[in-house]
Amino acid sequence: MEFIDLLYELDSNLDTTDVEAMKYLCTGLLPAKKLAIMTSGQELFEALMNIDLLNEGDPFLLAELLYLIGHHSLLKKLNTTKEHVKDILQRGGKITAYRRMLFEISENITKQDHKEIIFLLKLTKKQKECKSFLDLLSYLEKMETITTDDLTALENALSKVSPDSLKIIGRYKKEKAQQVEDQTHNTNIMSPTESLEYEGEPEDLQKPPISIQVMSQDPKEEEEPHNGTRKGSVGELVQVIHGEAQKDDDHAGNIENQVGMLSLNDEQTRKNLETHIYAMNHKHRGYCLIVSNLLFVRSQPRPGTEKDAEDLKGVFTWLGFEVETFKEQTADDILKCLEEFSKKDHSDRDCFTCCILTHGESGTVMGTDNVSVPINDVIARFIPTNCPTLAGKPKLFFIQACQGKQPQTACPIQPDAAILVKKKKYAISIPADADLLIGMSTVDGHFSYRHVKEGTWYIQALCENLVEMVPSGEDILSILTKVNRDVSRKEGQAGSLKQMPQPAYTLLKKLIFPVPCRPYNSIQD
Repeated sequence: MEFIDLLYELDSNLDTTDVEAMKYLCTGLLPAKKLAIMTSGQELFEALMNIDLLNEGDPFLLAELLYLIGHHSLLKKLNTTKEHVKDILQRGGKITAYRRMLFEISENITKQDHKEIIFLLKLTKKQKECKSFLDLLSYLEKMETITTDDLTALENALSKVSPDSLKIIGRYKKEKAQQVEDQTHNTNIMSPTESLEYEGEPEDLQKPPISIQVMSQDPKEEEEPHNGTRKGSVGELVQVIHGEAQKDDDHAGNIENQVGMLSLNDEQTRKNLETHIYAMNHKHRGYCLIVSNLLFVRSQPRPGTEKDAEDLKGVFTWLGFEVETFKEQTADDILKCLEEFSKKDHSDRDCFTCCILTHGESGTVMGTDNVSVPINDVIARFIPTNCPTLAGKPKLFFIQACQGKQPQTACPIQPDAAILVKKKKYAISIPADADLLIGMSTVDGHFSYRHVKEGTWYIQALCENLVEMVPSGEDILSILTKVNRDVSRKEGQAGSLKQMPQPAYTLLKKLIFPVPCRPYNSIQD
């Protein structure tokens, strides 16, 4: 069903009271004058779409409105449930907590209560003409008799007419106080008592989020590449982000939830916050390309990659992506796939995701023919000059492949690297203006691990944390920080095997995926 047809069908199930309730909840999202002249749900939906608060890619605001006005049966048409929406709203929605609180009170007020409250507030004859309690609340807000910080007049009246409603105000005040406390005293993602073990170079992992490292120019390290390796431009600088972006995230807080909790009188602040989030309001979320290699000409197979590819497809489909999976790809095949997707028209899409699951070495991924493709070549096809319709949009790359030598390991845990002669070290050079995020399964020079049945540590942690954290409104860097933590705590061979993923990015804004309307229930451990 087309989205516009769905909206038409939903409107046909709404009566005048429902529309008035939804209009009230949208106060602050839309101009008061525009809301005043609306008489149907169609008009309200159209106005919300015009300012990109409602669209086919992100219809959650509609689910939120239907849930709040009690039309739970209509949520099925949005492929969601009241339990799922309730769970999401506990962590914040697009309707402010203040607006939800006042609406909840209105649901408890009878006609007689309404009359008595008008009497207690000593309103003039003209003011007494408010037809509904929602109209009365709107008037009290307009006159600033009640505000987000001062509900005294309303509390005094409710204490005599509807004492139970004071509990609703109490919950609101507690929630607001907690929000202020969270913003003032941000907590780190890792508790002080936790200790993570890292293999290799722990001091390097403690560097600031962005560091510039000069590759060694020792000629002994720059040996000639294997004949099967493709030559590509190799930068001397590698921009490395070690997943410590949580510090910035703690300072900024969860922007999506902040936007939902803002005062209705602080519209400018709302707009300022939203400019720091990538737009996710196009007709389509975007393409997700998955390359999964199992069998190789001169290397061991990669059992477990099937599980990774299946779970990635499920999660990114759930997030709204159009997923295409390509298996058993040679180096030429990989480059052809990348070229094909870079030439597609992404104008109606929010972003692009590419997942490559294969063997690899430093700065490269490997085709089934054991020919290596520099990761720089993968990235370069999607920078603005080569893919203009993705300019200014986030481009995500998740690489599951070893990036260095590995020791012999026993099954069922295997390293994701091919056993070949020593090769040239490729540095991953990230264009500075490309809105890129590259999630590497391991730091350069090290291996990553794959369970032959359960899949790789990195991809499984990525899928699980996307499912867990997207509904909470977390941004992608916060999610990848959690992935780092989870993977670093995994162990193989009685604790002798460790792994640390490495995200690198040139994102200019926060990337927050819209909360899917339907829950995700198929991720397997």
